Amino acid sequence: MSFSTLNSYLPKLWTPPRSPGRPPRSTTTKVFAQPPVLAILSDPHVLRLAETLEDSIASTSSASAPPPLQKLRDVSSQSLLSTPWPSRKDEPFRFTDTSFIKNSDVQPVNPLSTQSLSSLGVLADALLPSLAIIDGYMVDSLSELPELPDGVFVGALSRLNSEDIMKRVSKYVSSFQGDLFWSLNGVGAPDVIVVYVPEGCKVESPLHFRFFFLNGTDKDSKTLPISNPRVLVLVEKGGEISIVEEYTGGDRNDVCYWTNSVTEIVLGDGAKVSHSYIQEQSFGAAHVKWTSVRQVGSSFQLNFSTPYA
Repeated sequence: MSFSTLNSYLPKLWTPPRSPGRPPRSTTTKVFAQPPVLAILSDPHVLRLAETLEDSIASTSSASAPPPLQKLRDVSSQSLLSTPWPSRKDEPFRFTDTSFIKNSDVQPVNPLSTQSLSSLGVLADALLPSLAIIDGYMVDSLSELPELPDGVFVGALSRLNSEDIMKRVSKYVSSFQGDLFWSLNGVGAPDVIVVYVPEGCKVESPLHFRFFFLNGTDKDSKTLPISNPRVLVLVEKGGEISIVEEYTGGDRNDVCYWTNSVTEIVLGDGAKVSHSYIQEQSFGAAHVKWTSVRQVGSSFQLNFSTPYA
């Protein structure tokens, strides 16, 4: 988050005008034009982290973001202005110690070069058939999707060409507000992976999302690489689909990194989704996962299967 953006939200000082003919005084009274609420609530650590994520996105993205993605980033940035870092005193984190993340030098991971990806070898075989997300970036060369029914879209929001689907997706990309980690993901997500199932469509083959973290650090390092993958699943009325999310991080169990992932599932009337979640990341990794499910119609069915490694 740029300091210019932050300064636009902070309170401004106002100096009362002096009456004509009145002699100047040796002191000046300054009054806040508005209560300094944001100045009190803003967490410097959160703002520095948000600025790091924002600068990384700006340096790695050559094209302008589609409007829904830019709106997500803007809404998330504004939310972080008044969101402190959580502690054990906060009920949702009463049993979760986040000091490891807070005390680390968190650095975003840049997209890998084609040459680096070509050397993955066995990893490429393990990712098929599936959608490969390496360090938060979708990689076409390591992905192989099954044949999809007409009207179904699976891919990056930035590559979505259908105006009708874009209009539907735009309605939900930034319509929900989560916690600190939800908003950090919104600022740092390089793109949104979209799964769209039209009305009455049943996708027979499960979609397998394989999230792999390649750029970890040694446990003695203070640097903690972060990735922010984000997925939006929109299933229209009567649609059906099965999704498998699998998170892995290589053979070493002491590699350190932070996966800050968000999956949003939006279901229409009578929609059915089967969702499986597999977590096989390093013991030295920080794994933060948001899964949000929203009902649009009068009824829906969602089946969760969550085996943790």
